[in-house]
Amino acid sequence: MPTLQVCLQWTAVVFNTFTLIIGSLAALAGVYELIYKLDEGSATHIDFEKIRQLTMAGTLILAAVIGCSGAFLGSIKVLQHLVLLVCLIGAHIYRLMHYNEARHVNTTEEFVMGIWLKELSHSGAMHQLEQRYECCGNKGFSDYTSTMRAPQSCFHTVDGVHALYPYTEGCMSAVKRAHLSIYRFEKWVHCGLIGYEIIGIILGITLCCQLTNKPRRYTY
Repeated sequence: MPTLQVCLQWTAVVFNTFTLIIGSLAALAGVYELIYKLDEGSATHIDFEKIRQLTMAGTLILAAVIGCSGAFLGSIKVLQHLVLLVCLIGAHIYRLMHYNEARHVNTTEEFVMGIWLKELSHSGAMHQLEQRYECCGNKGFSDYTSTMRAPQSCFHTVDGVHALYPYTEGCMSAVKRAHLSIYRFEKWVHCGLIGYEIIGIILGITLCCQLTNKPRRYTY
């Protein structure tokens, strides 16, 4: 039925266009967070997670391009994009199987403690974290008052005017909360993408069946 095939082709084109957008946004988010962490000084904290995210985003973009072109041309090359989607689902499942909040929190604690130890020997190491997460010291501003004066980064600033009192929350709890919320959000993104990619596989298989049925009918 040509009408059904045409509908499936254009549905696949629209689906893969959205997939291309999702892959591009995932790649941009990965690059932004990678630069963000490097700017914090947490290169060892990355643990190649963002590199894997960029690889998966690139694979999703490639799958979208192949799927979109194959659907538009009515080519059986759509099967190649299905293989990539299956590989991506496997990668998502692998990430979910290795999801470990306790380990992530411990890694974040080591990162913040490392920055704090640098602050004790070289003033200014904590400034980036304190300004970004609106926190002060390791466990609180009292970490400074017991040994040194609290820096300007511990005070909320509006138009060059500093607040009278420093931030009450320590960077240990502030950074752990922020990083854990991102980690949990990524977990649900992986779950959502698995469902999305399964829909793409079902659509691709249906389209492939229509594309192969047409030449099969002409052989009789």
